[in-house]
Parts: sequence; structure tokens; C-alpha cells
Amino acid sequence: MTQVCLLLLWILLPWLNIVRIEIQGGRGPSIIYLGQSYPMDFPYVLGLIIPFVILIWCIALLTYYKGRVFCGWACPYGSCVELFEGLSTAVWKGSNRRVAAWMRRSSFHKWGLRLSAGLTLALAPVILALSIAAYLVAPRQIIHAVFAAAWGRGGMIQTTLLAWVALTVLISWLAGFAVKFHFCRMVCIYGMGQAMVVSAAPSNQILRPRFLPASTDACGACQACLKACFVDLDPRAKQLVLGFSTGCFNCGDCIDTCTTVQGHKGESSLLSFSAASQET
Repeated sequence: MTQVCLLLLWILLPWLNIVRIEIQGGRGPSIIYLGQSYPMDFPYVLGLIIPFVILIWCIALLTYYKGRVFCGWACPYGSCVELFEGLSTAVWKGSNRRVAAWMRRSSFHKWGLRLSAGLTLALAPVILALSIAAYLVAPRQIIHAVFAAAWGRGGMIQTTLLAWVALTVLISWLAGFAVKFHFCRMVCIYGMGQAMVVSAAPSNQILRPRFLPASTDACGACQACLKACFVDLDPRAKQLVLGFSTGCFNCGDCIDTCTTVQGHKGESSLLSFSAASQET
């Protein structure tokens, strides 16, 4: 729910004119705050710089006190990759056990979910592209260029938007189906920064996947959580690597997998997000 709400927030901000930049204003670029337009000049530009600096510091403090929760709970890229994993499981093949379990209920569930997933795969990247564009171009111009103007007669803005949508669809599918979390492992500077902060934080306050039983005997021969981890960690370990590249960043796939497996037995998950001080 946290990921869904934050994704909706990032998407709706420009459409609701809460905050965005308008690069095609008659008097030059301007900044929109809560529906009001201001010139992109001092001191109005501080309304973009100061919140960004505050956000970075908030992420740093949150990371120090709770671990890499931004990566797993709030990062738009990570949320989109998890969405694509669920969609790919429905349409073709993937590792999302919850989606797979839902599809096994009946043919209605299977084909209904496949149809919904196919439509989402086609529409979600388009919505993402238009929402990103809305941070720089007035939403009314986007709507007119894409939906109202005749095809090929919308001018430069229509051509640019269509090219941007095509590029975003291509990048989204490439990231969702091929690159996935490897970007987080090897490229993302925010992930690297969080890993550095976590290394200095007390381990007993970090929120991360933790194994609840006293022994792995409770798992039997099941290793589903290990297979779900894309960085090949054992989430049942008491000392879990939290660093960059090969470290856990709280995606929660292991917990979702364990929840699904245990749910087939009518039992609760053996893994949960918690801090060491909360363990019994």
C-alpha cells in the first residue's frame, strides 16, 4: 500500500498542478506551486531546491534509523520493477508466487488476470511517460496534443510527446523484463548512499527481513525465500549483508514468497519486517 500510494503521488503531482515546471510559458520558464505560476528566478526557485535538499536529508535520517526502507518501500523504480515482475508472471512467466497462486484458482482467474496484466503492460508505461512530461509541459497541452489534435497535426509538441512515449515504453519494458534490480545493485547512487549510511547505523534498530522461528528446522526442505532473493542472500541469516551491490535493500520478495508458501499450509509467514529490538 505504501508503494502504491507513493507511486500515485508522483504521478498526480503535476496533473494537479501541485508542483511542476512549465518550460513553454509566454514569458519564459516558470514554476507552478499549488496552481500559481511564478518566474523561475530567485527566490521562487528555492521552492524546488530546498524541498529536494530536505528530502535527501530525510532519506539519510530514515536510513540511519530504519535501514534501506526507501529502496524497498518508496523508490519509484523499485516499485515499478516489482509491478512488472507480477505482470510478467501473469502474462508469461515470473517469480511472483502470489500472482501464480491467484491464477491457479480457476480459468476465470487465470485469463482475467492475464487480460488485465496485458492491458497494464501496454498502458502503464504510457501513463508514466505522460506524467513525467507533465512535470515540464502544461497538462492541458499534453491532453490536447495526444488526445485532441489530429494525428500529425499537433505540431512539434505532439511529435516530441509521441517520441517520448515510445522511448519510455521501450525503456520501461527493458528495465522491467531484463535489467530489473541490477540497476539498483550496480548503478543507483541513492542505493550506494543508503548502504554507506546503514554501515554506520546500530544494527539493532534496522528494519529488515528477519526470520521469526528460533531454527530453520521450521522451513523443512523449503528454500523458496532463497530463490526469490535476486542478490542470492539467505534472509533467514541473523547477520544480513546490507551494503551496496550484494546487500539486502528491503524489497520484501522473500517475505511475500514465504507468506504465499505458508499460506498454502494455513500458517503465517516465517519472515517479517522487524528490527532486532522487536525480536523475541
